[in-house]
Amino acid sequence: MKNILKINLVTSSALLAMVFLLIYPKQTIYFAKSGLLAWFNNVIPSLFPFMVAVNIITSRSGNAGFPRFLTRPFGKLFNVSENGFIVFLFGLLSGYPLGAKIAADLYCKNQIKILDVQKLMVFCTNAGPMFIVGTLSCAVLNSVKAGYIILFCSILSNILTGAVINNSILKFTSSAEKTVFACCDENKKSASAVQNSCEAVIRVGGYVVLFSVIGGMLEILDVTDVFSSLISSFLPISSYDIKSMLSGILEMTCGVSSLLNSPSPLALKSALGAFMVSFGGVSVIAQCADFLKETKINIPFFVLCKFINGMLTSVFTYLCITAFL
Repeated sequence: MKNILKINLVTSSALLAMVFLLIYPKQTIYFAKSGLLAWFNNVIPSLFPFMVAVNIITSRSGNAGFPRFLTRPFGKLFNVSENGFIVFLFGLLSGYPLGAKIAADLYCKNQIKILDVQKLMVFCTNAGPMFIVGTLSCAVLNSVKAGYIILFCSILSNILTGAVINNSILKFTSSAEKTVFACCDENKKSASAVQNSCEAVIRVGGYVVLFSVIGGMLEILDVTDVFSSLISSFLPISSYDIKSMLSGILEMTCGVSSLLNSPSPLALKSALGAFMVSFGGVSVIAQCADFLKETKINIPFFVLCKFINGMLTSVFTYLCITAFL
C-alpha cells in the first residue's frame, strides 16, 4: 500500500510538472538555463578536479596511505573504520556531494562496511570552504570574518554530531554485523578516474537543473511568498528572510544568494546562511542519496543528522558573531 501511494504521488507530481512546462515554457527554459550555467560555471571547475584526484587515490587503498597518527585517532573518536578518513578530509575540502560519493566508492570496493557509510554520512558531508568563505561571506554577507566563523562552526558542529551519534545511537546498531556490498557494477569498478568523475559530475548537473526548475515553479506560483508570510506571523523574523530560508531548504545556492538583499543584522543573516550551507538543502540531499543508493543506508536518518548539523551551526554562528563582531 505504501509503495502504491508513493508511485501515485511521484506520477501525479510528474504530470503536474509537465502541465506547468506547457503553460510556462519560456519561464521554464529560463530557470533550466540558469541551473545549467550555474553547474557549468561553478560545479564543474570546483568539483571535477577533486573527483578525479579522489578516484585515483581510492583505487590504491582505503586510507590512501595517510599516516596512522591521523587515521587511528579519527577512527577512535568517531567509532568508524580508519579508511573513512579520506571521506572526512575530501568531503571537507571539496564540499557537497563528494563525501557521499567517496563513501559509496569505498563501499563498492569492499574497503568499508555499510554501517561505516551510515556513520560517515553523519558528519562527512559539508559545504566547501571556498563557497562559505568566498560566496557566502564575501559576496553575500560582505564580511570575511563572518565566513571564517561560519566555516569553524560548521566543522565544529559536524565533529560534535559525529562523535556523539556514532558513539551512542549507532554504536550498537545490529547492522554492524552485515557484510560488505559485493554486487556493485563491475563496469564502475574498472572505469577510469576521468570516466567515473565525468559520470558523477553529469549526475550532479541533472539535479542542479531539476531543482532550479522546481524552485522557479514555486516562485511563479507564489508558493514561497504565501508560506513565508504565514510563518513570519509566528516568528520574529521578516518574511523576506523566511522566504530565503525556504528557498535554501530546497536549493542551498539560491537561498544563500537571496540573503544579499536582506535588511536583517549581520548575526541573523549569518545564522540563516550557516543553517543553509550546513543542512545543504533538498537538492544536495537528493544528490547524496543518488550516490548512496547502492549502499541501502537509512536516508531519513541521514536527513535528520543534516538538520541537526544545520541547527547547531546556526546557533554557534549566531553566538560567535554576536560575541566577537
